[in-house]
Amino acid sequence: MKASLPLLPLFARPLLGHRDSSHAEICGLEQSPIPLVSPVCLVDPNYAGFQKNSSRLSRHSWTQSSPCSKGEWSEQHICVFTNASFAGGRGISLVTTSRRANYLATTPAFVEPGVVEGINRGLSSAKAEMREIPGKGMGLIATAHIQRGELLMAETPSLMVDYRAFDELSKEQYTSLQAHAVRNLPAPHSALVLSLSTHTTNTSHLTFEERIDLVASTNSFDIEPDDGDDADQHNSFYSLFPAIARFNHDCRPNADYRFSHRTLAQYIHAARDIAPGEELTLSYINPLMSRAERQARLRQWGFECACPLCAVDGDVRREESDRRIESIKKIREELADWDRGRESSRACPQMAELLVSLYRMERLDTIMYEAYMFAALEYNAAGDPWTAVKYARLAVEWGVPMVEEEDEELADVRQLAEDPWGHWSWLKRVK
Repeated sequence: MKASLPLLPLFARPLLGHRDSSHAEICGLEQSPIPLVSPVCLVDPNYAGFQKNSSRLSRHSWTQSSPCSKGEWSEQHICVFTNASFAGGRGISLVTTSRRANYLATTPAFVEPGVVEGINRGLSSAKAEMREIPGKGMGLIATAHIQRGELLMAETPSLMVDYRAFDELSKEQYTSLQAHAVRNLPAPHSALVLSLSTHTTNTSHLTFEERIDLVASTNSFDIEPDDGDDADQHNSFYSLFPAIARFNHDCRPNADYRFSHRTLAQYIHAARDIAPGEELTLSYINPLMSRAERQARLRQWGFECACPLCAVDGDVRREESDRRIESIKKIREELADWDRGRESSRACPQMAELLVSLYRMERLDTIMYEAYMFAALEYNAAGDPWTAVKYARLAVEWGVPMVEEEDEELADVRQLAEDPWGHWSWLKRVK
């Protein structure tokens, strides 16, 4: 739904019955040290020939059960890969290349099953429930006080589609692969995907392929590749999380999501304190966009945003919000520039304080930690270590729920908090 914002430099047929790895040779695969999950023998001779040549496939627990596709200018086939036993039998389907599927099968989510045990439990507490929300359809409402930073939900994906499919295949090809991928999920899981909104009032005329394409385009998130994914460093995954898709949009949400490449799961945390009766919301877009930019982007999901920020009364208040956002972007650019000398740079602690104030006025709770990071660095660069440590601690406190513990920027600001004098930013602006 959204691509991550850089900080410094956002579907109903079960698989065939289980067969153990002794059937691998019948399907033209080598024996596998990791049992294949329900391997399906293929009748398409072209695909079978391609599968025979993909020797690495035999090492991992993927089922391939549909013809592959290849674009006119493509170098690799794009196929459907399904593991019906993933995450305690929930299952997962990919639309990608064999090389990339094999990479994902080496991640802890697959080789250490315990890391995904219990993730898909829906809401992590009894503090929210699903309700019909006028004008929005189904949504999640808080039933008790929720503290900032609380985990609200975690979920592994149903479907992950390599963007290579959209770039290299025809629409007919990639919608066919998406449909196969959803059909191959365990029946309850594929039914869950099919229950999602398409923002289309009448779907009776749609083919299965068309319906899945609408469901995916309405509800999917972009997941960036991790550093170890040398199989395809440049292509994101278009990923569907059915339960998380129930969170409605708000341009200033009270929750945010982060993806873990270790567990292949999306985690939702409260970005601020949430009172009983409030709707739990996420933002589908970059928060640092003007109202016109936000509305144009959100129309791609088939709705006109009427969140409090977009529906605020009076043009003056809307314009002031847009001006604050423009100022935030300019100040961030100034503070992130460490190459200019002291004489040519306007960056200073007072500018960082202004940035913190603008973030608060714009209610940018999901990325508030960024403003604190900028302030910590700026105070340290000006030679004020104690104020720098204060903001560094705030950055860590606000940042941990929003980004992974291993996040590089958070690790950097932790170092500053522990030893401001030994940090790279110490006196950087005055030297």
